[in-house]
Amino acid sequence: MRPKSESDGRELYECFECGTRTDSGGTCECGGELRHLGRSRDL
Repeated sequence: MRPKSESDGRELYECFECGTRTDSGGTCECGGELRHLGRSRDL
């Protein structure tokens, strides 16, 4: 289960390696790729 996020219109990214969420894209501190949560994902 994913943690609830309080997104108030901001961009929101999540690292699929460690689960950390941030408002800036790129690479996570753990080295994983941050993916935009607003975009559709191939599950």
